[in-house]
Amino acid sequence: MRCQGNQTLIDIRALERWYQAHHRDLPFRQTKDPYHIWVSEIMLQQTQVETVLPFFERFIKTYPDIKTLAEADAESLQRHVEGLGYYRRFRLMQEAAKIILVDHDGVFPDDHDKVLALPGIGRYTAGAIMSIAFGKPYSAVDGNVIRVLSRVLLDEQDMRNSANVKRLDAINQTFIEKADPAIYTQALMELGALVCRPRQPRCDICPLQKNCLAYQAGRQETLPYLSKKEPQTVHACITLVLTHPKGYVLRKRSEELLKGMYEWPQFEAESIHTVLDHLEQLDIQIEIVGEPRRYRHVFTHRIWEMTVYQARLISGMHPEWQVIDADEFNDIPMAVAHRKIKK
Repeated sequence: MRCQGNQTLIDIRALERWYQAHHRDLPFRQTKDPYHIWVSEIMLQQTQVETVLPFFERFIKTYPDIKTLAEADAESLQRHVEGLGYYRRFRLMQEAAKIILVDHDGVFPDDHDKVLALPGIGRYTAGAIMSIAFGKPYSAVDGNVIRVLSRVLLDEQDMRNSANVKRLDAINQTFIEKADPAIYTQALMELGALVCRPRQPRCDICPLQKNCLAYQAGRQETLPYLSKKEPQTVHACITLVLTHPKGYVLRKRSEELLKGMYEWPQFEAESIHTVLDHLEQLDIQIEIVGEPRRYRHVFTHRIWEMTVYQARLISGMHPEWQVIDADEFNDIPMAVAHRKIKK
């Protein structure tokens, strides 16, 4: 069956046949359990499949259902996802699990509006769960799908503009209503990941090549059009790998970025002397040990240029610091940027 949108035909059956023959054998493709699919979709946000796979399997083993996730210790949960980044998504996921446990008797709802109302679930995630787990025709448009559709339709509008993404989502909705929702959604995602790639797309093996307007115009590598991102801000930081006779001195972050993760004491400053003066005003004395090391950690919107000093706490204690026993160090959730700098 072919579906027409923007004067372009999508060969849905060819796409579905391609998927059945070529899709990757991923653990979350072997189930219709909405909980498993939810976990996978949250983990896959801004994260490559290869990175997610070991995390997914460990997560499901530790938190096999909504109840265990809802009742999990928050620090233990963060420790299990340390290294995936974007930790707020997992805090929201636990909030959603608690709501499902109370309001839906621990059963993942099969109603789109109820799913969309859960913390941390937007239109894409709701659509993916509804179509893959429940076989209901709800569009799910992520980066891979945007790339496929913008090329097939020769859509040259800026896909950083949410209005243009919503328009593609509406077009995709007309397609999925004429398809097997679970296969169609996964097929578009898989096509974008394996064939309709950002660079060097494999148009020679694409099941949609025949009707792809970008391919016909030789424009496939220029789409989707994405306007330039805002430049990342650079933050100069002094970071103290600070020891105490009873262990390590750490701080638990309260800022939205990496909230709830532990870190070494860190200060936005370019000079260690600025930090030492600040600590002296708080009646805190430290001893610097050895020469500084330099690290760079890149986030989506900012860069930490870190100058790292080994130090010993001599006297005083900052109200935001706490001493962690050396035996507990590996069990606490810690920002990757900070765990890697411990000697």
